[in-house]
Amino acid sequence: MTVEFGDHAWYWNGNVSSTKNIPRAQWFPGSNPSDPTDYQGHGVEIYNYVFYDNNVILRGQPHLRHGTGSYAWLNNNPGNLTGVAGGPDYGQYPGKFNWHNFLIFPDYDTGFLAIGLFLQSPAYIDLSIQAAFRKYAPASDGNDPDTYAADVAAAAGVDVSTPISDLTAEQMSLLQNKIAQIEGAVPGDTLAYDSDDLPQAIKDLIA
Repeated sequence: MTVEFGDHAWYWNGNVSSTKNIPRAQWFPGSNPSDPTDYQGHGVEIYNYVFYDNNVILRGQPHLRHGTGSYAWLNNNPGNLTGVAGGPDYGQYPGKFNWHNFLIFPDYDTGFLAIGLFLQSPAYIDLSIQAAFRKYAPASDGNDPDTYAADVAAAAGVDVSTPISDLTAEQMSLLQNKIAQIEGAVPGDTLAYDSDDLPQAIKDLIA
């Protein structure tokens, strides 16, 4: 595995993987396949690294309930936007995805602007705020979309029945800020490519 900008890697105990999910079956063969959080007591030793083109590597433990370095922060994706290969261009690194198909952006500002572009895309622009957030943050992913919609609508000073297309630029900005707050960009570690804090297996990827 040779990294490109926008790539991510899971690390544990000298092992690295570019898979979206932590390779539990490989790293922890005795773990419960029905429990995605069963790391056989090694969860605090697992890290997610994301590689950027400005001599920056971000490191976090987003798989932990109270871990530092959330996905929103690691991926410069304050809206936790997801995508698919060949999907729309919102400024993300093309074809780069972290866990849950989260997009990875070259910097925070690009990721923040992408929230507005995402909501103004054909899939969302004609929906009400309430309908949009039932799609954006579905209950099937463990979200409360109606509360989410109510919170972002209140932040923008509008009703949940307001169509996305009716939002002014100022209202959209307020909505984006609230989304970023709800999604939660929890900082982790920011490292340089020559940092002594990088484990050897990660150094080998970027050598």
